Amino acid sequence: MRIAYFSIIIVILTIYPLNQELNASISTNMPPGKFVYNIDFRPVYYYINTTNRDGTEHTDRTINLRARLGFSYHLGDNVTFRIRAATRLSNSQEGLRFLLDDHTGGSGSYPAGTATFDEIMLSWLITPELRLTAGRFQGRFPLYGFIPKGVDRYYGSNLAVSHTDGIWLEWDSTDTWRVHFIGSHNSKAGSSHAARSPLSFDESGAARVTGYANIQHRNTKDSWAQREFSISVTPQNFHRDGKLRSHVAVSTRWMYRSAYSISGEEYLLGGEVGFIPVAPRPSDFGLQISDERLLLGRSAVSWQLAAYVNNIFERHRVGILYGQADPHWLISSSFAPNATMAELRYRYTIVSWIHYEFRLRLRDEIYKPADAEQTRQIFDFYTRFTISLRRS
Repeated sequence: MRIAYFSIIIVILTIYPLNQELNASISTNMPPGKFVYNIDFRPVYYYINTTNRDGTEHTDRTINLRARLGFSYHLGDNVTFRIRAATRLSNSQEGLRFLLDDHTGGSGSYPAGTATFDEIMLSWLITPELRLTAGRFQGRFPLYGFIPKGVDRYYGSNLAVSHTDGIWLEWDSTDTWRVHFIGSHNSKAGSSHAARSPLSFDESGAARVTGYANIQHRNTKDSWAQREFSISVTPQNFHRDGKLRSHVAVSTRWMYRSAYSISGEEYLLGGEVGFIPVAPRPSDFGLQISDERLLLGRSAVSWQLAAYVNNIFERHRVGILYGQADPHWLISSSFAPNATMAELRYRYTIVSWIHYEFRLRLRDEIYKPADAEQTRQIFDFYTRFTISLRRS
């Protein structure tokens, strides 16, 4: 977290005086001194039925809430400061605590019973094509659609309270392409994005920074609603074959929009694929699987397919998704390692600022551990509202 504060201070001292000399036509469309606040609430009822590896079953029913309150202040025509408080609550939590850590858990989210600041950032529109953000923020790169999931960088899903700390540069390189560069800070205790064990950050100073780059097509109104390619690199953060290795992951996301429509409905079909050339051994985290049994040996793969029908009736949407992650795919907050996932979701937009959704989901392990009678299976159902308000 210290690097987030340090980055903000450096950006303020370095760029704010320069900002006053920029052309007056460059603007964030908000006048200086403008104050904006955002509030969102998400109450969720969960039903979860788990069939364990020994064949026993248990059921959990919980009531949960995520609440976030954010404030934005426009320091100049093109400099904005933003801070947001977030909390995650559940009837099953044990107490409530406030954390301001420089890392999240391995899954990329704080647990229930936590309050924190998930955004503390300064954003500077350097030119109409170039924006720099520094501090604590959420760079989200999921597959397009209202079932947003990502094999690498995706923050704030469902009840998650998450963030990354670092610097984010957005560049509109052409009229049709946008490039993102993110440098994320990792502490010795863990990463500020999803990174499960045995990925570690305490053996090498190089592992303190993860570099992420993404290029995306900006025209999302034609047949292609999404076209993206990403790469992330964390130096020297896992052991394999007696060496301290760097973790490299590439991913690509595509979503096609059909021109076919009977009465205004929209049909979309797309997918995402991620590839890690060299990943940790599953045996390093207790799953005894040889490279010969894995799909690509020491390489790891994660993928998903999704299909949507939007406005099948006015303000109604339905979508389905299927995906899976290899046992040694450890960097997704959406997909657990060694698991398949099938999901059906429905959304009704009551008004523009209130959405209702329900979800049916089934997860199953891909490989059965040697000491297990069967794979673990988890069926869950949720129903939720999302209420979002923005005032200035």
